[in-house]
Amino acid sequence: MGAHQQSERRVLSTRRVVFLVIAAAAPMAAIAGNAPLALVRGNGISLPAAYVVAAAVLLCFAVGYSAMSKRVVNDGAFYVFVARGLGKQAGVATAYVAALGYLSLAVGMGAAFGYFTSLVFSESGLDVSWGVFTAVGVVVVTLFGHRSADVSARFLGVLMALEFAVLLVLDVLVVGHKGTGAFPVQSFSAGELFGGSLGIALMFAFTSFVGFESAALYGEETKDPARSIPRALYISVTSIAVFYVLTAWVVIGGAGGTAAPERARRDLGDLVFTLAQQYGGTVLYDASAVLPCTSVLASWIALHNAASRYLFALGWEQVAPRTLGRYHPVHQSPYIGSAVVTAVTVGVVGTMGLAGANPYETIAASVVGMGTLSIVLVQALTALAVAVFFRGRADRSPFTGVVAPVVGVLGLGTAFVLASTNYATLTGTDNPLINVVPVLIVVTGGAGVVAARRLRSRRPLAYTQLAGTTNRHRPDDRAPHERPAYTRRYCVVGAGPSGMIMARNLLREGVPFDWYERNPDFGGIWDPDHEGSPMYESCHFISSKYTSGFYGAPMPQDFPDYPRWRQIRDYIRDFGHEYDLYRHVRFGTQVTSAEPIDGDRWRVTLSDGSVHEYDGLICCPGVTWHPNEITLPGQEVFRGAVRHSITFRDGLEFRGKRVLVVGAGNSGVDIACDAARHATTAYLSVRRGYRFVPKHVAGLPTDALLAGKLDPPKGVVLTSDVNAMLDGLVGDLTRLGLPAPDHDALSSHPIMNTQVLHHLGHGDLLARPDIARLTETGVVFADGSEAEVDEIILATGYEYRMPFLNPELLQWRYGHPQLYLNVFSRELDSLYVLGFVEFADAAYKRFDEMAQLVMIDINARETGVRKDELTELKRTDTPDLRGGVKYLDSPRHVNYVERSTYMAYLAELRDRFGWHDVDDHTYDAQRADAPSIATSKEPTHA
Repeated sequence: MGAHQQSERRVLSTRRVVFLVIAAAAPMAAIAGNAPLALVRGNGISLPAAYVVAAAVLLCFAVGYSAMSKRVVNDGAFYVFVARGLGKQAGVATAYVAALGYLSLAVGMGAAFGYFTSLVFSESGLDVSWGVFTAVGVVVVTLFGHRSADVSARFLGVLMALEFAVLLVLDVLVVGHKGTGAFPVQSFSAGELFGGSLGIALMFAFTSFVGFESAALYGEETKDPARSIPRALYISVTSIAVFYVLTAWVVIGGAGGTAAPERARRDLGDLVFTLAQQYGGTVLYDASAVLPCTSVLASWIALHNAASRYLFALGWEQVAPRTLGRYHPVHQSPYIGSAVVTAVTVGVVGTMGLAGANPYETIAASVVGMGTLSIVLVQALTALAVAVFFRGRADRSPFTGVVAPVVGVLGLGTAFVLASTNYATLTGTDNPLINVVPVLIVVTGGAGVVAARRLRSRRPLAYTQLAGTTNRHRPDDRAPHERPAYTRRYCVVGAGPSGMIMARNLLREGVPFDWYERNPDFGGIWDPDHEGSPMYESCHFISSKYTSGFYGAPMPQDFPDYPRWRQIRDYIRDFGHEYDLYRHVRFGTQVTSAEPIDGDRWRVTLSDGSVHEYDGLICCPGVTWHPNEITLPGQEVFRGAVRHSITFRDGLEFRGKRVLVVGAGNSGVDIACDAARHATTAYLSVRRGYRFVPKHVAGLPTDALLAGKLDPPKGVVLTSDVNAMLDGLVGDLTRLGLPAPDHDALSSHPIMNTQVLHHLGHGDLLARPDIARLTETGVVFADGSEAEVDEIILATGYEYRMPFLNPELLQWRYGHPQLYLNVFSRELDSLYVLGFVEFADAAYKRFDEMAQLVMIDINARETGVRKDELTELKRTDTPDLRGGVKYLDSPRHVNYVERSTYMAYLAELRDRFGWHDVDDHTYDAQRADAPSIATSKEPTHA
């Protein structure tokens, strides 16, 4: 669910999550309904001790969950942790079972509410059918489900306070009458604890806590889920446990201590109410008789919310109809899921009610028992996932990483077994049709596995991102003296953005290095005066200022959404001043050759003729310096000009010419737009259908919206189906003469341009298919059409080259070096390449995360710690970095990686080797006394 995070949805405080959770547990209903049954069928007056045991197990579970939360970011529900610990298929199965559980409980509460409310009215002399009250409850619950959880939480807080107040009044009155006799010490004696059926008592105790786990469902709606959700779990379990233990103990004392089981056998569900009348008179009796209705209503609302959010999660994760994954554009609630829960409730309760089924003994008993069993299973699986997650981790503590998770697994597993084997006791009926209902749990879990496998087969990227988690940020808390005293010296080649990122990391770690750049200043390709730069006047960044920029150096707020090339050039140079990088680079010096020598070292020759030796070579060459120049059929007879786009500078060059642009990459469509504005006639030749991505959606940068950096305006709802979204925004491209897209939106590099569609739609630019051949004065296209042209621009991309390095030192495929994780040479242990990678994302922060791999290896080389393990990974590890996506079969996409899959794997390696993560504060200590990047307007350059 995390991909669409919206700050407007984060409205719940810890206190309000606690209200929702305790309301779901329905403490009034649990004491009134479960306690008498436990007294009769369990271990008698030791019920408070059973509550203590259950609370202790659940607190251990909460400790393990909290410990995992400190390492794994999870805004969603428990199924996400199950997926992380036990695998994605187990996670989806858990989500399906949880959805079934909450849906069943919501349906059961609907029937129970009608039943109890009709009884209260019947006592008052008003005989109204239970179905009428259920129908009224449906309306109330639906209204709350349609609104945000915050509205429900405020209402439930009031009802919860009334529940606690009435029972606490009863407790006080019993203590006032009985004194210390209200707390029979025998309740905690070993003889009583093990004298009856402890297993059944524990079953009732554990099931009384069902609902506390729903805290995790509200992670997306809290401002700080890492803090709020574990706290809500602790507070909820502790509050419910204290309430249950104290109230059950006092009820036992008020009912006669050791004689309490016999009285419970006589009174059963009326036990609490007869005690209220005995000790508090008619007023307390009337209040306690009404409150089960409000308690069930509160539980119904909370469980309805929980079921809605699980259906929303299933829809968003694409393992259920995607429509379920939509939230309300105004209330930010999962309103489609809520409507489905309402429909199921009406359908099940209405159908069974019309068939004459008893609302309590048949409808509620059948579905509440199944719901309870489902949720206990979800809790047990989550506890197991936490235990598996911590297995073998070096950073686990003995208690939070071993003891607490194991106790949680054993305790909750026992609870599930007890509830399964004593299911007839749990439901209170011997009806075989009711007691066979739990088979649905197995069927539902199996359906979850099938849905996960189907998603993996049909939409592999969605499967890769399913139940996604990230490791919680690990800062570098080492003091400077705790870092190794590095003695090996490295050579860094290139001072574009990737080289600057690498140098900043080496400086921070204290690694000696020399740094060479052939051009006279920073700026890389963004300075058109640099030799070989492909820059042109109309060029802008294709990622927005919100997602772009270096760590610790956000792009200035006064930048436009998509900065112009001059702004990027100056921003890069300001970055060099901000982090004092100018003092460490040698401009105007080219590395002409680098060759490996014995001892994993390198001999480097410079353009001034000097030769130096280094312990490692770090190449940061950039990828758009060397044009991929093709020869067109018949080009030798063509009398016009044919040139690569690297030579293009300004659209004014096209005035008075008929121009053909070949290629529809981002540069190609930019230049085609220039041709549309300035040329006499402009053509765009494309070989296949492409997907064009608007730079703005609802007036906001597209990448920032999809990344969750900006919230969509109210009334705008984003979908998880990118193809559907683009098709809806862009429309039918064949109307403009373009081929229909022949691939998914995410299976090729994004074309961030819709101006080209504007020019096509206005006839300023004409779309044509692939070129068959050139003639003396024009072009014949593959469809047989012809055009007279004066100039052809080849926007045919660039080649990966490192001219200073013998290409035979590496393995190449379709012009791309085959590097481990696109960073490490598999053949030469001391050779690193930074920047030879392509993905659909802003690059600078990703380069920094890749640079951490280089730093891990440099550190391992220096210290020897786990160096053999890292070397073995370089040689043999072959992870799928594409997330199952089938990218276009083209040279550009040979080394293409799926961004989230790639970054997740890099994060795994950092976690595995105990290396820190990077953020905007990692490099604070390296800032120089220079003007701030955010305020510098006209920087001076070295």
